Amino acid sequence: MSVRDTVSPDFLTRFQLGVWRGLIRSAVVEWAPDQTVNLYGSGFDGTEIEFLDGAPVDDIREFLVGGIGDLFSLACRLGDKAPTPEELGAEYVLSRQRAGTGLWDCGFGPEGDRLHEQARLLGDIELQVSGQADDCDSWTVDVL
Repeated sequence: MSVRDTVSPDFLTRFQLGVWRGLIRSAVVEWAPDQTVNLYGSGFDGTEIEFLDGAPVDDIREFLVGGIGDLFSLACRLGDKAPTPEELGAEYVLSRQRAGTGLWDCGFGPEGDRLHEQARLLGDIELQVSGQADDCDSWTVDVL
């Protein structure tokens, strides 16, 4: 991630992909842990960011705008070793869901700590998973 690309339209889209993948993973782990791998073979490949319409998108924009200084600082300090937007999106979900890990736990230093706290302030993202547990092709994941 280069500094000039931080929070570009491409960064936003890729961050949302990371968020969506993180949300699916967290929902499925709670709902049917043994089926996590199969979910991606059932039509969910992490590109379904249309599910993020509404509040999650607004929250993501608020997070990125509020954290732009830390994101720039992280990109400057880590250079080529900076996390991808997708990785940041997935860690953002873990921070918001209070998973015991997240942006604070990635070796991002003080920027990661501040980004983690900012994500936590937004609260949990609630998901609804439905379908038949033994038929992953029937699953749907909705952001509430």
